[in-house]
Amino acid sequence: MEFRKNDLVTLEIEDCGIDGEGIGKADGFTVFVKDAVIGDTVTAKIIKAKKNYGYGRLMEVLKPSPYRVEPKCEFARQCGGCQLQALSYDQQLVFKTNKVKGHLERIGGFTDIPMEPIIGMDELFHYRNKAQYPVSICDGELFAGFYAYKSHRIISCDDCKLQSKNFKPCLDAFAKWVEHSGVTSYDENSGRGILRHIYLREACATGEIMACAVINADSLPDSDYLVEQLKAVIGVKSICV
Repeated sequence: MEFRKNDLVTLEIEDCGIDGEGIGKADGFTVFVKDAVIGDTVTAKIIKAKKNYGYGRLMEVLKPSPYRVEPKCEFARQCGGCQLQALSYDQQLVFKTNKVKGHLERIGGFTDIPMEPIIGMDELFHYRNKAQYPVSICDGELFAGFYAYKSHRIISCDDCKLQSKNFKPCLDAFAKWVEHSGVTSYDENSGRGILRHIYLREACATGEIMACAVINADSLPDSDYLVEQLKAVIGVKSICV
């Protein structure tokens, strides 16, 4: 059977791709479905069809997998920063073990590899100490977050469940400065606008934070005001452009 764009298919998800997408087959036609979990039975809409495989958008989970969990982040599906939040953590470790083993076998040419078990994390959330947020500014309001899956459309999220909890006050300080200064955000199409990204990094041992504005200009408007706002945030040690 030939499948085309916008066709609806019912799939039993039997495997997981290298980017965490679920893999199922419809009459021998392989479909990769983001946000589908091994063990799910789903309805997916074909969004891109090749000769022997295609990509689908998850439309409905008809029968949830025993490994499916509720993502902690409300933006997990839209955001391109996470791929596995709907998969239980013990199964995430299984997926990552198989991914490493598969790369060693297919790319490295190794066989019968003895694999030590992955040592899992004690803290599953708020463990990352570095974030680079693309930004958009509309009517003096700052929208900072991450790109939607395979796009440059910004999903506004100032409280990412993977990043340090101490980054949100920094983003709030940038938001006050944006409202005060009238600064513009960079536009990829025109090449105009000033603020491109907000880059934050925290030293895990000391709690000191570096705040950096990535810009498309020689200087920032009202930079003293930005410094004033950031200096009031606990932990901020350095401010860079």
